[in-house]
Amino acid sequence: MKKRLLNFLACPKCQKELNLFILKKEGKEIIEGELTCSFCNKKFPITNGIPRFIFELSKEERKTQKSFGYEWKKFSEMLPIWKENFKWYFEPCLLPQACGQKILNDKTVLEIGCGKGRHTFYAAQFAKEIIAIDFSPAIDVAKQNNKIVENVYFIQADIYHLPFKPELFDFVYSLGVLHHLPTPEKGFKKILIPLKKKGGVLIYLYHNFPKNNWKYWAIKIVNGIRFITTRLSYPLLYFLCYPLAFLIYIIFIIPYKLFKAENKHLPFFLYLKYPFRVLLNDTFDRLSAPIENRYYKEEVISWYKNNNLKVVKILGNGGWRIFGYKV
Repeated sequence: MKKRLLNFLACPKCQKELNLFILKKEGKEIIEGELTCSFCNKKFPITNGIPRFIFELSKEERKTQKSFGYEWKKFSEMLPIWKENFKWYFEPCLLPQACGQKILNDKTVLEIGCGKGRHTFYAAQFAKEIIAIDFSPAIDVAKQNNKIVENVYFIQADIYHLPFKPELFDFVYSLGVLHHLPTPEKGFKKILIPLKKKGGVLIYLYHNFPKNNWKYWAIKIVNGIRFITTRLSYPLLYFLCYPLAFLIYIIFIIPYKLFKAENKHLPFFLYLKYPFRVLLNDTFDRLSAPIENRYYKEEVISWYKNNNLKVVKILGNGGWRIFGYKV
């Protein structure tokens, strides 16, 4: 971390200033050290250049932390296709083809749940600076994947204990994270605290479907499978995901390519432009995460309205992407 990061940080327990103690430094980068709160005496280590704000987690949260820690270490590669993926997630922000410069240009940005840092890399090309957090060991993978990026800071912390002063950031985004929390809307409220008034917020949540939609029953079947797979060891599940992902690829993706399918509502259509490795990653993701919540469009919109946010745009097809700003 760099000393400038102190301008953003506050004790996640009492919101007071933190003191920095440096043990090892390389140039401007603080590699080892400690952050301490003189008011409540909480201490937070800095290791591998990353401040670690670790609090006691519930059993489900620990399982989620381990699951995503394993996943993003296993699927750590940065692929060129992630640029298109970044554009897709940010589509509700009315972004131009320049991939995000209007909403992110010269902005101070907070990324909640950065995983391996794939979105961080592209957002950093436009933002003034980004602080990216993740509560799993994936934060070290994200830092490594963004080692050439100068305007990004990485922090290990969880959504319920964010170590930031209020109303600091121009833009906050959280993609594919909140629906894995035990209390997602509580987490959503937490990420709004460090957001400035008139600041933008973008989130992505899983779809829910009515009973008359075939996807409702498909999810029911997957949830039955998840009852077993979330109890397997991660290496075993990774091995088992290969034949399943390969079967999906053979049955759906190859015919789509052969017949040049264009219907975006077809099963697994989104994977048409991605390599097999991405399908394998998402198969593991769906079957390993212990908590999965799903939402109807009206529920997602109510999150924004109930928290004094104005909805600008919401898009479906693959999950809810919703953008708004703080009134």
